[in-house]
Amino acid sequence: MRKNNTISAVEQSPFPHVVVEDFLDDDTLDLVIDALAGLEYSFSESDLFSYWASVKLTDIDHPALNVLREDLGDRSWRKEVTQAFQVSKLSRIDMAAYVYGQGDFLLPHDDQVEGRIIAYSLHLTPDLEELDGGSLDLFEGRKDGTSKLAKSIIPKFNSLNMFEVSETSWHQVSEILTDIQRLTLTGWYHV
Repeated sequence: MRKNNTISAVEQSPFPHVVVEDFLDDDTLDLVIDALAGLEYSFSESDLFSYWASVKLTDIDHPALNVLREDLGDRSWRKEVTQAFQVSKLSRIDMAAYVYGQGDFLLPHDDQVEGRIIAYSLHLTPDLEELDGGSLDLFEGRKDGTSKLAKSIIPKFNSLNMFEVSETSWHQVSEILTDIQRLTLTGWYHV
């Protein structure tokens, strides 16, 4: 189950985002990782991305994933998220798992699809370091239409990164540079 953690102050620059560390208790964390390890992943590649993706996990009936969906969707957590990000309401959530191996990446994009309002990713790779690549990079848009890298977040094991989806929420997953697998459970809260 989700630990009794709360969302600290949401950072506003370059766009509203927060990192909630130590998100799941150890038992739930182990069960979620085991559940994801038992899934089949399909390789997807284009000029914009390269990664392995699971099927959509929103409707899969699995005890560990059910607990995680309940934790992410329970009333007190939704209230925490809506207050932190100052949004009026969150309806459904969706989720999928992604594995990035050496050479995999996801180029800058803003996640504006299908009524998404808050993006989240639960990081499940122990000991990921800056030299491994795989950082969550946040970009600051400029008035002239260009952007610059504003912040790189090294995904910490069992941390939940969240950000508000908007026309300024440009982000990427930097290329994996070593022989490590970056596992995340990612999804969106919808309006």
